[in-house]
Amino acid sequence: MPGRTDAPGAAGKAVYFFFYAASASLLPVLTLYYESVGLAGGQVGILAALWPAGSVVGAATWAAAADATGRHRRVLVTTILSSIAAAQLFVLGVGFWSLLPVALAFALASSPVMPLVDNSVLESLGEDRSRYGRVRLWGAVGWGLSAPLVGLAIDRAELGIVFPVYGVLMLLTLAATVRLPVTTMGSGVDVRAGLRLMASDRRWLLFLTIVLVRGAGGAFTHHYLFIYMSAIGSSGVLRGLALAASTVSELVVFAVAHRFLRRYGSRRLLIAALAVTSVRLFLNSVITIPELVLLPQLLHGVTFSLFLVAGVTYAQEIAPKGMGATAQSIFTSTNMGVGGVLGALLGGYLYQAFGIQRMFLAAALMTGTAALLFLFVFRGRRRVRRS
Repeated sequence: MPGRTDAPGAAGKAVYFFFYAASASLLPVLTLYYESVGLAGGQVGILAALWPAGSVVGAATWAAAADATGRHRRVLVTTILSSIAAAQLFVLGVGFWSLLPVALAFALASSPVMPLVDNSVLESLGEDRSRYGRVRLWGAVGWGLSAPLVGLAIDRAELGIVFPVYGVLMLLTLAATVRLPVTTMGSGVDVRAGLRLMASDRRWLLFLTIVLVRGAGGAFTHHYLFIYMSAIGSSGVLRGLALAASTVSELVVFAVAHRFLRRYGSRRLLIAALAVTSVRLFLNSVITIPELVLLPQLLHGVTFSLFLVAGVTYAQEIAPKGMGATAQSIFTSTNMGVGGVLGALLGGYLYQAFGIQRMFLAAALMTGTAALLFLFVFRGRRRVRRS
């Protein structure tokens, strides 16, 4: 029906645009901020791991509360306001121990926002979930416009400017949620029963294992790209352009992702995204000319966008009825949470012990080997079904 497919359109696009513009202004530069206050590589790794670690608890807890109570809109507004408040506390940190609780509070507050929005948009799209990519691409537009502007502002001012910018953009995100058709389920569902169904479903085991490995691989680029670029002499403007280059590929892939979904299916796309993640990490391990870093960034459309579209779609398809927000939070928590923790901590150790480019090489070997293993498992399961 037109009402179902059109409702999430303008509102969903606006929410994605402003949220990811806010994210681009803050998340990629947090590790640089930690370095600027004198933290060592290992300490940077620990703080970088707090966002994904906190998201495991934060996203799952808030999303389960939304499904259990049916008050998805109230939970969404609360998390947005809490993330704004937490982000402003970073400027008060003067060392590792003072930044530790701030980073954790920010993770707990900000991580549930997108799972709640994703669930509402997907539910509103109904059977036409493949259109999700076309709505979600506006997040890439917001990221791409924000990143170079914030990079320029940092060059002319200082790193601390990112915190008030994030606050303003998140207030605009909050304003955009007013027209978003947020999912409601009356008095809610039995979350425990739904979780038991998910735990007994073998599809979730394979799905989350793939998501975990790709999440760890993606964390190496997410947390350490700017440190790597600084090490080879990149400017703040070039760092912003690197994010803009990745956004170009995001836009293209989001726009056509529905075609790949219909032709190849979600699981094949997940494995493909993992394999391309390995290629991207390898390129970062060998490139030393600053401008050439833009080239592997163009693979971001596959390693992130195609993976995300396949992941959120598959999670929604196999989720028990009424458990959509929880299913999306599990996907996000495994990808950005558990996987992100593994990547951030391992990346901090490898960076401190062997240097930034050897860190990327190790990550490339890890994700490439895993992609081959999952490909054999997938083919083996298909042959068993045919026999």
